[in-house]
Amino acid sequence: MGRRRRKKMRKAVRRVSPLFNKYFTCPVCGQQTLTISIKKEEVDGHVKHVAEARCGNCKLYCRFEVAPTMEKIDVYNMVVDYVNEGRIDECSAAPGEEAEEEAEEVEGEAGEAAPGAQEQG
Repeated sequence: MGRRRRKKMRKAVRRVSPLFNKYFTCPVCGQQTLTISIKKEEVDGHVKHVAEARCGNCKLYCRFEVAPTMEKIDVYNMVVDYVNEGRIDECSAAPGEEAEEEAEEVEGEAGEAAPGAQEQG
């Protein structure tokens, strides 16, 4: 006499969603240090989606308004297009770093003026 057959346990197929990189390749310096963030900001009662792209190596900083349906890869493509078109002026140093750069420029100008004053005197 035969015994009862066991049910075969089917293994559940585990689907892994594709993982996207946290860092992108910077179009200016070529290093993989470009981070992109998309934030919602409320201005005058209206919600706007603002994207920021920052490079940790060359200090590239871009900030612009995007459509709500855009993702990080779309913003990255916009940044690359801006750089390739020569519209990099729209992207500048980060807001906190602008003050540091201005301070360095002032120090450099003061340092150059001082030796000239000594030569004349």
